[in-house]
Amino acid sequence: MKDKFMIGELSKLFNISTDTLRHYDRIDLLKPDYDWRNDYRYYSIRNFFKLSRILFFKSLDISLEDIKKYMRNKNTSNLVNLLKKKEEEIDAKMHRLINLKKKIQTKLELLESIKDELDQVKVKRIPERMGVFLDMNDVENDQEIKEAFKRNEKYLKASSWLIEGQVYTSLSKENMEKRIFNKFRYFIEIVAMDSEPCMQLKVIPENEYACIAFLGPYRDMGKHYEILTQWIEDNGYRIAGDSIEKNIVDYDFSDSENEYVSEIQIPIKKW
Repeated sequence: MKDKFMIGELSKLFNISTDTLRHYDRIDLLKPDYDWRNDYRYYSIRNFFKLSRILFFKSLDISLEDIKKYMRNKNTSNLVNLLKKKEEEIDAKMHRLINLKKKIQTKLELLESIKDELDQVKVKRIPERMGVFLDMNDVENDQEIKEAFKRNEKYLKASSWLIEGQVYTSLSKENMEKRIFNKFRYFIEIVAMDSEPCMQLKVIPENEYACIAFLGPYRDMGKHYEILTQWIEDNGYRIAGDSIEKNIVDYDFSDSENEYVSEIQIPIKKW
């Protein structure tokens, strides 16, 4: 047996466990010779090289199933197909990781930049948005809220709520003009749209918005609406549409109300 490797020798040479070699044996990926007299497994020089190829493919994160399939029918064409398939998987993973990084960067930039804008009225030009408004004024219990969300399931899956971790609420133009600041509704902004928009979706056109960000509990929202609507009036503007309340840090991001961060955005036009 001087021309063969015992299982322990092979595992040591390739720095893998004997359990891994036994697993390859069980799934018929790398079969050793078996000596029933001493219950030993022996690996030939050919198996030595075959294991090196298996571990090469494993280092490329190719599945054992795909390696087995290739090993049953080895040729250059199948090798190219195997490597191309893995390359495509890696491209998809890279694309996903880049998107994840962008999402993290967007949230970090928002959290870091908003600190410098607290309690200051700023006019911002905000691009067009599209979404669905869910009126909560006449909702009597959580069951009705649940049903409202279920009816809009297809929009939630493509919304800023999931894609950007960003929840929006809103007040109507009419209620703001009447100084009614407690009748809110949810706004589900659609970030990714695969199909044609339907009649239920509302397009909010690009516009200038008077904005104010503040730190603290939701019960302070009305006070900041008062500040913002008064600023709009004092500076020769009028309210041009429904507001958007951006809940940047809410109760699902912090257990302390004192850490909540919200931004009110009201579209404006000059008289």
